[in-house]
Amino acid sequence: MDVCAGGTISTTTSSITFVNHHSQPCDLGSCNLPGWPKPNPVVPAKANGVAGTLTIQLSPPIAKGDYPYSPDCCGKQTDPVIKVQ
Repeated sequence: MDVCAGGTISTTTSSITFVNHHSQPCDLGSCNLPGWPKPNPVVPAKANGVAGTLTIQLSPPIAKGDYPYSPDCCGKQTDPVIKVQ
C-alpha cells in the first residue's frame, strides 16, 4: 500500500505492507485501525532506487470502515485512508 495513497483491505487481513517512494522516512501517524502499532510505524526512505517498505501486523477481524492516517512525507494533501471492507 502506497504511504500517500492508502488502499483497501478485508476484515480478515493480518498485515499491511506500506511502500515509500520518497527520499525521506515516512512516519505513519494518527490511525485508529485496530492493531495499529504504537509508537507510530516509520517506513524507511527510498534508497539506491528501491522504495522503502514496512509490514505492520494487524489483529483481525477488523471492523469495516474507513481509517485515515497522517503520513509526514506526503506534503499538505488530504490524509490517505485504509478502507476495510
